[in-house]
Amino acid sequence: MFQSGYGDSLLVRVSESGKRSANILVDLGFCYKDILKEIKGILGKELIDRFIITHFDSDHIQGACSLLEENGESSSPVHLKIDQVWLNSYRHLQFFDRSDEEISTVQRKRLTAYIASKSRAQSKEGNISAAQASRLASQVYKNNYEWNTDADGRAICIENIKTVALSNDVKLTVLTPNADNLRRQEKVFIADLRKVGLTPISDEIFDDAFELCIKELEEYSLPQEKNVSSSRSSMSIDSIVRYSEGHGYKPDDSIGNGGSISFILETENKKILFLADAYAEDVMREINNLYKDKEELPIYFDAIKISHHGSFRNNPPELFKLIDSKRFLFSTNGKHPKHKHPDIETIACIINRDLPIGLEKRILHFNYELEHLKGLDNEDLKNKFNYGIEVGTEVEIS
Repeated sequence: MFQSGYGDSLLVRVSESGKRSANILVDLGFCYKDILKEIKGILGKELIDRFIITHFDSDHIQGACSLLEENGESSSPVHLKIDQVWLNSYRHLQFFDRSDEEISTVQRKRLTAYIASKSRAQSKEGNISAAQASRLASQVYKNNYEWNTDADGRAICIENIKTVALSNDVKLTVLTPNADNLRRQEKVFIADLRKVGLTPISDEIFDDAFELCIKELEEYSLPQEKNVSSSRSSMSIDSIVRYSEGHGYKPDDSIGNGGSISFILETENKKILFLADAYAEDVMREINNLYKDKEELPIYFDAIKISHHGSFRNNPPELFKLIDSKRFLFSTNGKHPKHKHPDIETIACIINRDLPIGLEKRILHFNYELEHLKGLDNEDLKNKFNYGIEVGTEVEIS
């Protein structure tokens, strides 16, 4: 889990003696130059089997845009050889009819004005403006990357793709998004275009427009989250118990997060859960479908990358009745301008429950020291709730 500010950037490496490593890059948010240097140092000339860009939030895509622009043509990359990109842009959302006619001069001018207006409306984030960050899909298209090839060029969603087998006996199983949430994104985008007299066609410029529209919706719909942990550094046994009860939970309903690609990675007898910023309810529904009558609850994973940097809106108590692990991974510096993730309620839901048989404690793994969670580094709490804390960017599962 690279240090990507309050964003996500994960490199998953599956190695086995005598076989080529399987490499999966999941998102690339902020701090791009430092992260790229680290990735190149780790991989050398090895290729990235899948670059999974989970959704269009800046904290997941900002560095991805820079990488794909600098990397150039996929057949002769400057930095990294990438076998395939997973990213759901407008071209993959074919739930509503659209024309294949060429875009007219008038339409192109209107669309350019629409894109410019969306760019101006979005504030600068990090070192790259929202206008520049809107080029992600354009870079994938222009540089001829294999794009959603596992889904035959359609959207990565549970209706189009279930399981993908990579090299080195690695299997990816998609959990989210579902077609309903992607249809919702497309419907909102079409409605927004119609306000300015535009009807979408198949031209690639609509990918940029879609990207900015979804980013704008996220920016304006993002609530100012009340975060108990941000107001105190000390915590007690009673407060952890109280937070774990889940009072005040409200499910995430943001349109962008509804399109997040979450998945399970399996290799040999190991499985890891990557939750992106996915809706908890969608994840729970799909896990119940996958493991129906197969295992006792909760389903055990060797590691769980927690959803939405530990936001309580994506990690309710019901989720942790369904899944468990020895390792819970949190990627954030806790310095988002609107909230301090992870929420203590999420941590409480993880640690205030019985341990799986054979497990002595759970490990909370952070890629930054988090000021607002210093109260968790308390021996009485650790002993009571059987957890440990590790801070670092590397997690090894052997």
